[in-house]
Amino acid sequence: MGIFFVFIFGGLFLGTMFSEPTRRDTTRLDLIQLEKKIQAGEIRELRIRSTEIEAIDRDGRSFETAVDNESTREEIIRQARHLGTNQSPRVEKIDENASEPRVNPIFPIGFVMIFLLHMLTILLMFALMPLYIIFPLKNERLDQTMRIVWVILACTVGMFADPVYWYLYVWRTPAAIPPQPPQVTS
Repeated sequence: MGIFFVFIFGGLFLGTMFSEPTRRDTTRLDLIQLEKKIQAGEIRELRIRSTEIEAIDRDGRSFETAVDNESTREEIIRQARHLGTNQSPRVEKIDENASEPRVNPIFPIGFVMIFLLHMLTILLMFALMPLYIIFPLKNERLDQTMRIVWVILACTVGMFADPVYWYLYVWRTPAAIPPQPPQVTS
């Protein structure tokens, strides 16, 4: 179980460490300001999403505009595709498929790895459960009450009880006491 948690939290840490940084230097524009920038040829790229448009100007600055109306969105795209004075579109790149967030290609592989590790953990717990039921029953150092308690603990909260039992009665096995020779009294 510990290995599983280390794998999960390690994956989350590495995922956030190597993920693409999000843009935080965006400026909010209204539709009129965005339209003026497009007509002036200041916008290099448009990313169209379902509720907003992200515009990137020629200096690399990012602007966001909220758009809820489909016809307004189509009008902005039409103006961006309109040919300017040099017979090229006003906006060089228009990405209309940016409606879905981009998924890191390693995400499905990581999900499958986590799923497999989790399944192995479950199978290991199922395989160990009979052992942790048999161990207390065969342990001669325990009285009948403690045997019952350990069996119930193994069946109900085995994930927590099994390591404790292992530490107390398996790992810390007392050394065998050598037999003492009988003492002769005269």
